[in-house]
Amino acid sequence: MRPIIGITQDIELKPESPNYWSYLINTYADAVYRFGGTPLMIPIITQPDAAAEYAGRVDGLLFAGGDDIHPRYYGEVPVQVSGLSPDTRTEFELALLKEALRRGMPVLGICLGIQTMNVYFGGTLHQDIGGHREGGRDISHEINVAAGTRLREILGADALTVNSFHHQALKGVGKGLTVSATCADGITEAVELPGPRFVLGVQWHPERLPGDPYTEKLFRAFVGACGP
Repeated sequence: MRPIIGITQDIELKPESPNYWSYLINTYADAVYRFGGTPLMIPIITQPDAAAEYAGRVDGLLFAGGDDIHPRYYGEVPVQVSGLSPDTRTEFELALLKEALRRGMPVLGICLGIQTMNVYFGGTLHQDIGGHREGGRDISHEINVAAGTRLREILGADALTVNSFHHQALKGVGKGLTVSATCADGITEAVELPGPRFVLGVQWHPERLPGDPYTEKLFRAFVGACGP
């Protein structure tokens, strides 16, 4: 049986309305299914027991990309006010991550997902690094993968070319996390939690690289960790 992989959704607030849309680009679900999992889209729920309820029904969690975490979550004031993710999503994802870690559940964070992981572990973010996206499109660059890390073991490579579509990145790395990849300008491209559990975050968007062999290796490793 395919493991069930919960994927967090983004939300869009509606002006002058208490309601919001939950949505997510299909590339995340496509990648999970293509490499052996059954994707389950997780809407943002405000009830306090929702995180535990969802965590109890899936075999692994993928924290997807989205807008910026408000800097108050890592003790800073914003340098810009546009493009902030609603606190509703941030609070739910932090609660969901806490529950996943408590249960020893495999976790993969992508873009905003790695940033959420870092903030959860007490880390901080560069609010605007610039240069890692261009005209609303992905740009490519090379990263170096650290020896002795889970990511190195999964990918079997010490360097690879990845895509990039972000303007924020990890600054102070959260307590207990290991940096497993960086790029030439020193930006952290991946972190992981040492030990037997699969808890890994990447700053790039592997789900947007369907023909890339390293995308397949990463997703198959994650989905495999979620299996029996």
